[in-house]
Amino acid sequence: MTELGNRLKEAREAKGLTLDDLQDITKIQKRYLKGIEEGNYDSIPGKFYVRAFIKQYGEAVGLDPESLFDEYKHEIPSVYEEQIAEPLSRSGTRKPDEGVSKFLEMLPRIIITLVIIGIIVLAWFFIQKAVSNNDAKTAVNDKQNNEAIEYAESGTPPKNDKTEKADEESTKKETEQKNDKKQEKKEPEKTQNIAVVATQGNKTTYKLTNADKFQLNLKVINGGKSWVGIENANNQQLLNATITEVAPQTLDLTNETEIRIKTGYAPALEIYVNDQKLDIPTTANVQNIIIQYEKTGE
Repeated sequence: MTELGNRLKEAREAKGLTLDDLQDITKIQKRYLKGIEEGNYDSIPGKFYVRAFIKQYGEAVGLDPESLFDEYKHEIPSVYEEQIAEPLSRSGTRKPDEGVSKFLEMLPRIIITLVIIGIIVLAWFFIQKAVSNNDAKTAVNDKQNNEAIEYAESGTPPKNDKTEKADEESTKKETEQKNDKKQEKKEPEKTQNIAVVATQGNKTTYKLTNADKFQLNLKVINGGKSWVGIENANNQQLLNATITEVAPQTLDLTNETEIRIKTGYAPALEIYVNDQKLDIPTTANVQNIIIQYEKTGE
């Protein structure tokens, strides 16, 4: 045991501390603390750690580290040799940096080479495009010259896109004119007719002719409402509802030959037959309306 080790151990024991207690305080492994007390510095990894551990040990037991270093400097290993060795070891690790520096030196040359290659490729592309355009122009000129020669020999003008398009438009116009004439020869379309055929009190009978369909629309006006009941010729009820502005009714009665409509409040009601408004009497609130449907061709 060295003098320094004996001094530290006495101070520790004076404070009533074991090596285990000191390990908990300094966070230094017990074997390193024991090596310091015994002067076995080789068990500690590096001379720098020897001085650091001695400093922590001294502070933990109440001794001044600087005084210890000065008083026992002949026992404590010097870190001077390690400080010299560290720069030497760093200089040895710089070898990989030389490869990086060489790459950086060559980088501008690499970039210039790539740029030159890119310029050559672009130049080749534009040259090929120009050659292709010239070939196309030459082919068009040759074709025009050949057509001119044929025209001079035969007296028939050559066909091109413009003349072919003009011929197509002319043919199309002729076809449209023929179709228009055919349409003119057709009989005019029939217009539906709905007329009053009988009136008796609040009962009115209408007849619908020249109509391919029989569609009935029921609406009300001025925020009013009207009850409406509808039956067919077989007394089958087709509608029993109150018509309002938000609840109009539409019925497809094409398959019916006759319907009977009974209104609750006729002045507020509008009846449309195939979008043609029906003029219904309003002399009485309740109206009985009959509509006879004569289908086209019957």
